[in-house]
Amino acid sequence: MRTPPRMLSISLLVILAGGAASALAQAPLRMGEVRPQRTETPHPYPVGAESRPVVWSDRVVSPGATFIRLHFSGLSLARGDYLTVSNPDRTRVQTYMGEGPHRNGDLWSFTIDGDTALVEIHAAGREIGHGYRIDAVGHGTARIEPVPEVTCGSNGLEDVACHTKDKAFAAAQRPVARLLFASGAFLFLCTGWLADGANESTLVTNNHCISKQAEADSLEALFNFQVTKCGGTTPAPTMAYAGGTLLKTNSIRAHGKKDGLDYTLLTLLGNPELTWGKIVPSRRPLALGDLIWFIQHPGGGPKLVGFWEDAAQTVRCQIDAVDQSLRGVAPGSQAFYACDSAGGSSGSPIIDPATGHTIALHHFGGVATNPCLNGATEMAPICADAGPLLNCAGD
Repeated sequence: MRTPPRMLSISLLVILAGGAASALAQAPLRMGEVRPQRTETPHPYPVGAESRPVVWSDRVVSPGATFIRLHFSGLSLARGDYLTVSNPDRTRVQTYMGEGPHRNGDLWSFTIDGDTALVEIHAAGREIGHGYRIDAVGHGTARIEPVPEVTCGSNGLEDVACHTKDKAFAAAQRPVARLLFASGAFLFLCTGWLADGANESTLVTNNHCISKQAEADSLEALFNFQVTKCGGTTPAPTMAYAGGTLLKTNSIRAHGKKDGLDYTLLTLLGNPELTWGKIVPSRRPLALGDLIWFIQHPGGGPKLVGFWEDAAQTVRCQIDAVDQSLRGVAPGSQAFYACDSAGGSSGSPIIDPATGHTIALHHFGGVATNPCLNGATEMAPICADAGPLLNCAGD
């Protein structure tokens, strides 16, 4: 069902049609920094015994951190042995074996709340293993940096739990995840979603979030990070997955005829789509007045949805302009809407409620101020550029 499209001002239409408008500069949400660390086992580490199952342990502290992640290099454990990374009271435990999930000795552990992590090698047998070196710590600050995305008027964002009685919405929100990754000297947050693709558990996000294999290798994709009830505070149980292979990326800025779409496709390890499902991308043309669901992790916080444009819930989120051009992006590739967003929303799916398909990929804030509009790349040109990597529907 469509509501009547609102009329954009003539001056705005002229600016957009001429391609002279420019969205505010984009960046993922910075949430910490990568600090050097030097902690390692003996090489080889001690051999186990029944009376001594933990053969080596380290306590890594990054004073003042709100959360930490550890980077291991050269990880290599004997057959049957395993490594755990946990908080000091061991209520949150991560387990790794062999040479880690990437099978190359390189590993970013998942998030541990607080400033301290306990690292232990558990020996199941008496074979000789090399051990590990921890060469960096992701020091979380949870400091929200100034970001370009925009709340238009009163904030209409709601907990996703406010709409999960709708089975179609419940299915659409499940494949959306919060992304935490390292890039250079910092930790960043964005949003991503599992798409129907040629590869198992294909994740879609923005190129301005993840554009390199090293960033994909550092990725922690956290699913079900949300509250259990509308307006509640009880967190739902979450599951985290590591990044896999970078499949394709298209730059945020146009340097050629096929650039400027600002998307990245990569796989996740552990096949999360079996648990959380996937969203079908759509190449159908968009129209003014198309209603939308804008599912996102603004500020890196629990999952919210742009269903209404305003806090009073009087105006539904909808498409306000289609096939628009902005300086530096692919011509005619942009859709605009007044649905709210915040830093960390980059990479979110814009979903058609009629089909549950993704019709656009959010990436810009402040594409216009009168009226206030945010922006996304339409899925049709992304589908064309991705080719067989995405299984795109025509509706």
